[in-house]
Amino acid sequence: MTIKTCPNCNKKYTVSFDTSDYEHQCNSDNNALDQEDVVITGSWKDFSGSATVPAQQVTMQGAENKLWGTEAGIEGDDLEDHTRRGLRASTRRQRQHFEFIGGAK
Repeated sequence: MTIKTCPNCNKKYTVSFDTSDYEHQCNSDNNALDQEDVVITGSWKDFSGSATVPAQQVTMQGAENKLWGTEAGIEGDDLEDHTRRGLRASTRRQRQHFEFIGGAK
C-alpha cells in the first residue's frame, strides 16, 4: 500500500501499488474544499440527487439583485448571495467534491 495526499483537501489516503487512477472523496471538515459549485442548466440527476428545474426558471436565474428598485440598483450596482467559493448562488448548486487523481507516481 502507498500513502498519498489529495491535492485538493490535503488529506492522506492509501492505494495499492498497482493502482493507476483513483477518485478521492474530499472530506476535510472544510465546506469550501469538500463541496463544488455546479452551474444549473436545467433538470439534473447525479450521485448527489436530482431536481426538476423549469425552463423559465433557468432563463431568469441570475437576474436577482437585492438592490433592484433602489438608487444603487438604478446606477448599476448588484448585490447577490455567493457560495463559499465566491460564485453566484442563484445560478449554481453545491455537491460533494470528488478529486480524480490520475497516474500512480
